[in-house]
Amino acid sequence: MAKILYVEDHPAQRDILAQMLELGGFEVETAADGKEGVEKALSWLPDVILMDLRMPRMDGFEAIELIRKNEATANTPIIAISAWASGKHRKRAMEVGATEHFTKPVDLNRLMNTVKSYVQDD
Repeated sequence: MAKILYVEDHPAQRDILAQMLELGGFEVETAADGKEGVEKALSWLPDVILMDLRMPRMDGFEAIELIRKNEATANTPIIAISAWASGKHRKRAMEVGATEHFTKPVDLNRLMNTVKSYVQDD
């Protein structure tokens, strides 16, 4: 079973998407901010990471950079998910190492298909 780490500071959004991913057949871990997300990414080694960008303690941009700097997670697909729809934020997310960028509200079918495409490549 593919492992998905979802890093999101908003509890309701985190719980709903985590449940949808579990229903989709994934094993899911969650983190409430970038700092916790980096720690879980390095200890749990997920197959795909879903990363919110605007969070307390450590934002998603910094978290992505730290995940990319670690050899164990350097190539893990990271899908940035953000309410920030501007091209500037999308570009920055991609520059720090995001593999994809989705704008909230997320198209669940598109997200599930994208996640599946990464785990099927393994």
